[in-house]
Amino acid sequence: MPAKTTTELLKQLRKVMRNANSLNEPIQALIVPSGDNHQSEYIAPCDCRREFLSGFDGSAGTAIVTEEHAAMWTDGRYFLQASQQMDNNWTLMKLGLKSTPSQEDWLIQVLPEGSNVGADPFVLAADQWKSLSKAMKNAGHHLVPLKENLVDMIWKDQPSRPCKPLLVMDLSYTGEYVHC
Repeated sequence: MPAKTTTELLKQLRKVMRNANSLNEPIQALIVPSGDNHQSEYIAPCDCRREFLSGFDGSAGTAIVTEEHAAMWTDGRYFLQASQQMDNNWTLMKLGLKSTPSQEDWLIQVLPEGSNVGADPFVLAADQWKSLSKAMKNAGHHLVPLKENLVDMIWKDQPSRPCKPLLVMDLSYTGEYVHC
């Protein structure tokens, strides 16, 4: 299967990063993790933003897009898969190798001074938010919580959010009943 062509998507995303009505000011980088608002292990198709943007559909990875770069961090399970699914717009950052910078170090290296780094505060885990915010602040940058997910703004055929009834498990599967 050929790599997904992402040139136009990245162009659209970068335009939104500069001009979105929901932004108080432009952002110079966008972090797109693999998760959803609930930090679920398995996410709905409508939450597969990193896959939509990059073509990489492995279960673990974080994409970061700047005005000039697009980079994907993933672990050794996915090095080959990611390299086959992403086009040449993307740089594969191989987690666990000494030569691979952390996301924070890479951002500090490639961004101009005083940059705004955007992320969806509902999708980025709280512990990641805290450590990233601290690193950005120490380097003279700002981690900015986005009011609207910017990938959603360019994803024209985004699948609908699933809406199915909850499945109530029998007590024999769930353990003891607790009275509140």
